[in-house]
Amino acid sequence: MQPRRNNVPEEAFQVPEADQDFGPSPPPYEASPAVEPELIIEPREIPPPLEPAYVPAEEPEPEPEPEWNFILPEIPPPPTLTPGLGEGQAGFNLADLIGAIQHAALPQIIQHYLGYYDKSTIKRHLNDTVEGFPAFFYAVATNNEWIIRTFIAWGADVKCIHEASKVPLLAFAIMNSETLQADTTPTVATLLSLGAVPQVIPSAFYTPFCKDLPDNGPTDAELSDITDENKTWCTPAAREKLARTMNLTQRYYLERAAKTKKPSIRHRQIALRRNAEALLGIPYFLIGQTMAANRLLQKLLSHLIVPSQRPLVLVFAGPSGHGKTELARRLGHLLSLELEVVDCTIFNRESELFGPRHPYAGADRGSPLNNFLARNVGQRCIVFLDEFEKTTSDIHQALLLPFDNGEYQDRRHLTTIDCSKTIWILATNALDPTIQDFCTQHQNAIFHNDDQPEKMRLMKTLSKELKEDFLSKFDSPITGRISAFLPFLPFSPGEQAVVVHKYLLELGQKVRSPVNLSPGPDEHLLGNVKLRIRRDASVCRVLAEEEYHQELGARSLITAVKTIEDMLVEVYLDMEQEIQEGEGMVEFVVDVNGGEIVANIKREEARRDDGGVVSGVGVVA
Repeated sequence: MQPRRNNVPEEAFQVPEADQDFGPSPPPYEASPAVEPELIIEPREIPPPLEPAYVPAEEPEPEPEPEWNFILPEIPPPPTLTPGLGEGQAGFNLADLIGAIQHAALPQIIQHYLGYYDKSTIKRHLNDTVEGFPAFFYAVATNNEWIIRTFIAWGADVKCIHEASKVPLLAFAIMNSETLQADTTPTVATLLSLGAVPQVIPSAFYTPFCKDLPDNGPTDAELSDITDENKTWCTPAAREKLARTMNLTQRYYLERAAKTKKPSIRHRQIALRRNAEALLGIPYFLIGQTMAANRLLQKLLSHLIVPSQRPLVLVFAGPSGHGKTELARRLGHLLSLELEVVDCTIFNRESELFGPRHPYAGADRGSPLNNFLARNVGQRCIVFLDEFEKTTSDIHQALLLPFDNGEYQDRRHLTTIDCSKTIWILATNALDPTIQDFCTQHQNAIFHNDDQPEKMRLMKTLSKELKEDFLSKFDSPITGRISAFLPFLPFSPGEQAVVVHKYLLELGQKVRSPVNLSPGPDEHLLGNVKLRIRRDASVCRVLAEEEYHQELGARSLITAVKTIEDMLVEVYLDMEQEIQEGEGMVEFVVDVNGGEIVANIKREEARRDDGGVVSGVGVVA
């Protein structure tokens, strides 16, 4: 067997024949010098790199949209807000309405436009958006209570939110003060009274209310509810703005609303049927006197659901300056009722209160109270008899008939007047010792606990004691005709601070008005001043502690605010320049330092002609 030749062809191994010519022979071998072997590396073709497997390119993440700056877009006003330009109900144009409202259209024009269309048509569109924002946001941005209540009456949703940012209407109302450079506290109270819920704002911002807010808002540890779904809008930037714009009175209203029991469906049904839905908002506008407001609401609703020929007669009992007159005025305002306030200290005889009878001189002129009752015959109205303890038995006797069967004889024409719908309020501080003793005995339960059922039980007990005390001071016929006794209590320390803040807000509104140097009733020398209260809870608490007197109530706190006004006047007059019209705003900052009130005033002047800047002036009082 032949050995295997690795698949080489057999011919390659055959010996060549002799005559085969292979060309010349090579020369004989000669030694040659040693040569280092040369390493020859043949170039190797490098294969092309493998193409990577196809991976689809990732789309770049869209940049987050910038946060809303809480400023609404400007909507062009229509040439004229005329209803009926379209066919039938289709002519309603929400953008035209909002444009007109933004540009200060007169209330009667707005009312006329809305009144032209069916309520169902308006309600269907009023909760739509304009340029991405709910229409109600534009109404609230006006800071006008009438416009806000008009929108609610036509079906606007007080709980609406801006979808893109999730900002709720209530939070917008608070922060809108910075855009308007005006106080929005009345708007906040109005929204709460109409059903806005404070829980859309983190509770650490307003509980406890009488606590200074840090510049950046509460800490993360305090924001226990910040992860709730309805608070996604409350970003760090929003918290800072909210802390900057939310004031002490707003925090008080928010905490009070969070603790106040909401009206039931039937409460709203009865109030709506009697055209008294605004009545349900009474507890949201007062400082203190929660029990009195709730008791008043109960009695009024009871009177509305069970009509009677006998009018409602209430006794407001409590120390002077604790909200008796304010509650009566607020009741009249909310229900759009005429209010007649009678100072009983100037009347000794019934003829002075109601007017002389015929044939005595002046019988044909009547009296303010006589003419008020005649003008409101058969209609709801309010008569407020202030300092009723000063009246005589002669006057008590004259009141028995209208209190009993709702009838009164007009002294001018001798005609019988129906005053069964009149709400009579007898205000007195003759029962103050009973109230003060009761508050001393139950101080912790009344002023420091949040047990509302227990408070209501105590108020019913106190009302019975007041009735007995009233009976001992007045005769039984008049006492027997009283529908309810409502106690007005001294202010708690926190409520005292809020009363001070309320008066500071009024001072701020007054001094913000522009300077007017024209002699006469419009002259205004102290103006163009922006009042800013830093650490408002501490400032107002210090002022209240210095000035509050239980027997004087809110009137004693007016003196505290007068102190701030005097400080303002002092530093305002110390500025070395004349008072002029058309000047820019100056900022008067009130703060507390070491338990004492301090203040300074600053102005940023216009640029000088040489390009320099005149710096502000600061004075510490």
